[in-house]
Amino acid sequence: MIKKILEGITFAEKLLGGTAFAILTILMALDVFSREAGNGGIDWAQKGAIILMIWGGIIGASLTSAKGGHLRPEIADKLWPESMKPFLKVIEHLLIAAFCVLMFYLSLKNVDSNRGMGDIHPVIDGLPIWTIMMVFPYVFASMALRHFIFAIQPNMRPDDYGELTNALDEFEKEEVGY
Repeated sequence: MIKKILEGITFAEKLLGGTAFAILTILMALDVFSREAGNGGIDWAQKGAIILMIWGGIIGASLTSAKGGHLRPEIADKLWPESMKPFLKVIEHLLIAAFCVLMFYLSLKNVDSNRGMGDIHPVIDGLPIWTIMMVFPYVFASMALRHFIFAIQPNMRPDDYGELTNALDEFEKEEVGY
């Protein structure tokens, strides 16, 4: 059941992130075409593209986290004995979940504050700023949920991957010769 929910969230995020980048691409192409045709372009296209880029990028962070790629200090991975690693993984995912809960709270307060001020986007008429910012609380909530589940359900955890860990492994192979 939990696995199906996570798969559904991941599918929806892929769809939303992909749609954001597809619309961004079409919007920019239409803007360039319009400018080249002598119509002066689409006034709000570049600002809209920035918003779509932010949405696609931050949703991409959530998707990366779902696949086990997240920001964490990897340098200490080689310092711990293998017997401690399962426990440390639980702590790692709980800390990431706690951080994401804090960021969810702060971003939600920011959205609420902007909504209270009633700010409207300066270029895209009628677009409240807070609606643009809603992606941040969502992404942090999504990441918090995932990492909490990864902490309590080790079998649902994706394999970690990271350039530094891979680089250290390659370095050890070269130094030791195996």
